[in-house]
Amino acid sequence: MNYKGYFDGSSKGNPGPAQCGWAILDSEDNIINHKHRTASVDRTNNYAEYMGLIELLRYIDETISITEIDIFGDSKLVIEQVKGNWRCKAINLKPVYNEALRLYKRLTENRNISLTWVPREKNTIADSLAQKGIL
Repeated sequence: MNYKGYFDGSSKGNPGPAQCGWAILDSEDNIINHKHRTASVDRTNNYAEYMGLIELLRYIDETISITEIDIFGDSKLVIEQVKGNWRCKAINLKPVYNEALRLYKRLTENRNISLTWVPREKNTIADSLAQKGIL
């Protein structure tokens, strides 16, 4: 079965309170799992976006049944950096970039995983999860 994963992050104040979220849908677009959580107390939107991807990749890593998944996010920066098309120069993003890259590379060794940018309006599930808890 081919799954779809969506991730997002948000920060009020940028930097400020940050939240991330992700969702996994089955081949019929039914949500099979989702999560949102505080990414950090005082982080940027880009940091929160990375945390959304990291949380999604960690879940995929723990789920043996997911061997094929198309992952979508509305952060061009995160998508292009993890795919290796852009360099990560921001010191504050290096730790989350390195963790996302490590997980992505490890998972793609034995699973079919794609990573694709989508506009925000096509990422509404993860966007609404990332907004939960932001005051």
